[in-house]
Amino acid sequence: MVKRLLGNEEEVRDALQEVMIKLWNKREFLESCQNPGGYILTVARNYCFDLSKKHKSRVFESLNEARISIPASEEDPDNREKWEHVHRIVENLPQKYREILQLRDMDGFSYEEIQELTGLEMPYIRVLLSRSRSKIKEEMEKIYHYERGTYQSAGQILCR
Repeated sequence: MVKRLLGNEEEVRDALQEVMIKLWNKREFLESCQNPGGYILTVARNYCFDLSKKHKSRVFESLNEARISIPASEEDPDNREKWEHVHRIVENLPQKYREILQLRDMDGFSYEEIQELTGLEMPYIRVLLSRSRSKIKEEMEKIYHYERGTYQSAGQILCR
C-alpha cells in the first residue's frame, strides 16, 4: 500500500522505516488493540499523507485516486476507451467505495484481509463492493447507451 501511495522506491523504504519506528514505540498499545492490522494500515496511510503534504509539488497517487491499468492485450481502441471510462467512473466514486473496490478487485485482497485492514464488518464490505460495482455498471450503461444507441456489457469490462 505504501508503495502505491508514494511510488518512489527510496521514499517507500524510508516511510516504512519511519512507520516501523512509530509502531515500535506503540508496541504496548498494539498488543491490546482489537484490530492491529487496521491500526497499522491507518498509521502507514496517515504517514504517507503527511509526507505528501510536505512535498506539495509532487504528484501523489492514493487510494482516493485509484488507478486502473489497461492490459497490454487491449490494443483495440474500443476496449481502451472502455477502460478509460471505467477509470474515470472509479475516480468519482465515494472514498469508501473506491478503497474497497481497489483492495478487492485491483489489489486482490480477500474479504477477510479487507476486514482485518479496514476494521469493517464483512456484510458492510460486501455491500460497499456491490454498490461500487453497480455504480460502475450503471454509469457505463449510460455512456454506451447514450453514445452508441446500443448497450455494450460493462460487466465484461469489470470481469477481466
